[in-house]
Amino acid sequence: MKTDNTQETDSIKEMETEILNNIQTCINCRMCVPMCPTYEGWITQSAFGRLAAINLHLKYGLGSIEELSRLIFSCANCRRCQERCKMLSTNVTPTDTIIKTRQLLARKAQEWGRN
Repeated sequence: MKTDNTQETDSIKEMETEILNNIQTCINCRMCVPMCPTYEGWITQSAFGRLAAINLHLKYGLGSIEELSRLIFSCANCRRCQERCKMLSTNVTPTDTIIKTRQLLARKAQEWGRN
């Protein structure tokens, strides 16, 4: 029987896998960049940049949790990027992926608080 900590770790790994799989569907067209109301010239201020940062952090540990949190919580959740992806028939869901990453970071924070 798995312990609560083992189940939580498995759940976190499953979330990470789901997030990375969603990111991999992006074709890197960057059509979401000009649609983003938070974009002011820096690529990380767009869905494309946020997804890239999430990918690099989860796969390679690049950047701190604080930096990633600032990026993903700066998203307005307006879903303009998601509508653009839908129009391009890419089935990418950037906003949903960003929200899922917020949930992942919250779960990880809870896990760290227990240890």
